[in-house]
Amino acid sequence: MMFQNLTFKLLEFMIVPSILMSILCCISIFILYNEQLKSRDIRRYFLISLAVGMVLYTGSYMIILPILTIITVIQLKEINKDRIKILITIYGVYFLNQIYTFTYVFLEDGLKSMNYKYTIVQFVLMGSILIILCFIMKKILNNKKYNKESSPSKVRYRLILLINIVLTLFIVFIYEFTVEFIINKQKMDFIMGNVTPSILPLISIILSSSIVYYYDKSVEYRVKLKRETEEKNEIEEYAHIIENMYSQTKRFKHDYINMLSPLKEYIDNADVKGLSKFFYENVIDMDKNINWSSSNIDKLKYIKVSGVKAIFSTKLIKAASMNIDISVEIVEDIECISMNIMDLCRIIGILMDNAIEGAQECEYPKLCLVVVNKNDYVRIVIRNNFFGDKPLIHKIFKEGFSTKGTERGLGLYTVKNIIDNNYNNVFLDTSIEDNVFVQELWIKHINK
Repeated sequence: MMFQNLTFKLLEFMIVPSILMSILCCISIFILYNEQLKSRDIRRYFLISLAVGMVLYTGSYMIILPILTIITVIQLKEINKDRIKILITIYGVYFLNQIYTFTYVFLEDGLKSMNYKYTIVQFVLMGSILIILCFIMKKILNNKKYNKESSPSKVRYRLILLINIVLTLFIVFIYEFTVEFIINKQKMDFIMGNVTPSILPLISIILSSSIVYYYDKSVEYRVKLKRETEEKNEIEEYAHIIENMYSQTKRFKHDYINMLSPLKEYIDNADVKGLSKFFYENVIDMDKNINWSSSNIDKLKYIKVSGVKAIFSTKLIKAASMNIDISVEIVEDIECISMNIMDLCRIIGILMDNAIEGAQECEYPKLCLVVVNKNDYVRIVIRNNFFGDKPLIHKIFKEGFSTKGTERGLGLYTVKNIIDNNYNNVFLDTSIEDNVFVQELWIKHINK
């Protein structure tokens, strides 16, 4: 008999109410977030709602807050804004249910009529209220004005406003309904024993979950703003590279037009001897300061990524104009590189500038570029000879390190920051062989 009574009490006051409230939670979640949900998600959130309900209906503050905290922490292990919003929705539904119960006990004979009939009536009324509220909230959330990105200041404002409104309403509510001439002892005992132990933990969990949600939003906004700023700077840098290439091409065209214009007079006068002399003494001689013989610079045609080809072309032309013996080894098409092109151009520009600067100090400066597909990687190797003491590799990537004096040494530090902060598929291997400095950039292909 005792076991049957216990089972009946559990069903009446814990299991059945929890199941009904879980259904209401799932209805609310479906209305608000149906575009982001799958069928298995609904089952999952039903079980979470059921667990929350079973815990809340124990009526023990010592059990409710710790277990709700554990549930929240487990669910928020992964950074997922939708999951946070859904948890807040579940807690919000149960909070409204507790407010409903709190209000109901002040009705005449409210305590005496809390049975199965009360549970069903409560389910219907709460369901109607929640459906209306959810549709109103969905309409507000879908409004374009609310879909705009929030700045950190707006996020802080909303968070402070939310916390203050909830706490103020709760304090006013408690104050108004705990005056002795309004509440009799029986009602007070019911509220303090059944409602308050649930409402206080729910307020605590809802506020803490809201803080996490708005904090994540603020961080996301700042990361997005930082990324947009970096992309803008990278685009400006790339535009500067293209502008330099255009200027060099324009100067080259201008010089050749000026050099070839005199040929017209020799051709018009049929002066073959004068034409021959002019050609060999001037036209052929004009490139004598650039050593193209072994450079194979034309092999850049194998690089199909325009930005990368452009930065290599610019730097190799610069090196050739400084009488650096350049060599390019590319024997196959480089179709795709799994890295942001702006970041890659910045890294290549820094490595090539360092190589040119190092080689320039040698009596016979040399620079070699190798680009090759190797297994799942694109391998870019830049070699240059250097003069002087061998630098310590573990120091060259530190901020401010340079062998060229003050206000230098940010290049390789920048390269390290770009790779370490943004890429798991990229690494740079630095080595020194005799008096040859070698930088190998490995970029692993990522299937998107």
